[in-house]
Amino acid sequence: MRLVLRFDGQDVQEFVLDKKDITIGRTSTNDIAIDNLAVSSHHATVHQIDGNALLEDMGSTNGTFVNDNKITRHTLQDGDIIGVGKHQILFFKESAFSTAGSDEQSEATVMMSADFQQQLQKELSKSKTTNRTTTKKTHKKKGFFARILEALGF
Repeated sequence: MRLVLRFDGQDVQEFVLDKKDITIGRTSTNDIAIDNLAVSSHHATVHQIDGNALLEDMGSTNGTFVNDNKITRHTLQDGDIIGVGKHQILFFKESAFSTAGSDEQSEATVMMSADFQQQLQKELSKSKTTNRTTTKKTHKKKGFFARILEALGF
């Protein structure tokens, strides 16, 4: 299970639910600290109970919302959007992508750090330069992940 913090339509940070209780609030003592005055000091908590995630508002001033509905307690479902102040937190019960089947059969959303994106762009640029200077060969169509791994030299 994981949470993705989003502000103004942009993903800011991803959090893996790796402990029983994950706290959300404005102070740095929270697991997910959101520096925004619309967020209470200790706004909400996500409790892991029997393989489920239970979101609980901790008496916040501005409330906690799930899919635009104000809640006090709510069992999160895959894809739920939590509203905390001006931020959104997306809940995903399953992992980011499945490794089942071939990469041509699966589509996935992949979240990469800025450093990894830069490294990938450099490797892809090298790959394009190398491909232009080599003899043209007939290539079998490759899937997204196969192309990434190939560009990284795997």
